[in-house]
Amino acid sequence: MKNWVVLFARTGSEEKLVQTLKEKLDAEEYLPFVPTKETPFRNKGVIYKIRKPLFPGYVFVQTGIEPDLIVGRLAKALENVKDICSILHYGDDERDVVIREGERLYWERLFDADFCVVGSVGFIEGDAIRITSGALMGLEGRIRKINRHKRQAIVEMEMMGARREVAVMLEVVEKK
Repeated sequence: MKNWVVLFARTGSEEKLVQTLKEKLDAEEYLPFVPTKETPFRNKGVIYKIRKPLFPGYVFVQTGIEPDLIVGRLAKALENVKDICSILHYGDDERDVVIREGERLYWERLFDADFCVVGSVGFIEGDAIRITSGALMGLEGRIRKINRHKRQAIVEMEMMGARREVAVMLEVVEKK
């Protein structure tokens, strides 16, 4: 299942929508999911890792169906689903809905088996960041900004041809 499609949904209804899609769609042809990220959460001085949507308001569907057939089949299956606003597409062509291979491969590299961007660990050496473990390892060039206090890195990503900045977890253990 190498074709990915992005659905624009009502923010906050992503998980409920994934369950609805799993009930309505054939499990052998479709795998709906919400990409998530690990985020630090402090409670009474203890830091926990929780998962939040990477792109709030978006649900992804992985499928093996031919790109030409995806729009028609998804539209028919999603007729009465209230939380879906639209199927994202490139430019003016409403049938061009499959995420480009370069974008998909980049995301697959970031995600673990549960479609989650796990936290990374690194250190700062002069003006450069070095990631020693985690999803951002080898992607230091995509990091636009680091907030050590919040344990976040702002990373530049592409989604359906548009550049977006997303905050992901980064633990900077040392500054040299």
